Amino acid sequence: MLTPKDPGATIPQRLEEYGMRLYHFTSLAHLRGIHEHGLTVGDVVTSIERVEGRVGVWLTSSSSFLGHGLEGAAMDKTAFRLELDVPEDDRLVYWNSWAEENISADTRRRLVVANGQSAKTWYIYFGRLSPLLIREVVETATGEAIADWGDRCPPEKSVRGVAYESRFSWQNRLFRDVKAVSRAAAVPKLVGRQ
Repeated sequence: MLTPKDPGATIPQRLEEYGMRLYHFTSLAHLRGIHEHGLTVGDVVTSIERVEGRVGVWLTSSSSFLGHGLEGAAMDKTAFRLELDVPEDDRLVYWNSWAEENISADTRRRLVVANGQSAKTWYIYFGRLSPLLIREVVETATGEAIADWGDRCPPEKSVRGVAYESRFSWQNRLFRDVKAVSRAAAVPKLVGRQ
């Protein structure tokens, strides 16, 4: 549970102190790592064509997982909704405003077309969001709040969390893998030819 700087602070004071109420959606397998390290990584694509981007945490002001491009991933990143009190400082940016100057027009268009109809609700946090900022974790299929969310997934089925200081190594591995898949897809298949 988050402890305000002033132990006598009321809930409205705490919200004012800690910033915006935003949401992050994730899979069961990611809960343990988030519980340990907080929210530390996310792929913020700046150019799909050049496979470029930044490391940031994707957030939304919408409590619904629809329209964020999360559907169809290998892991169900719509399974759990994390509700956070996010500090309103220079690390928190409104995606639409930030994207105009930092993301190619074609990439912006492609992100929205790829089931990103809720882009007007997107925010990015370029920093670490401590697990202490997570107010509630809800299983989206049931609407049930999960008290023991850090232990919900067994360790052997959990994705290892990413420590904040390891975020750039994580990004380098991600880009390496994306480039390898892109190169493999570009190689023509000569099935049945000799």
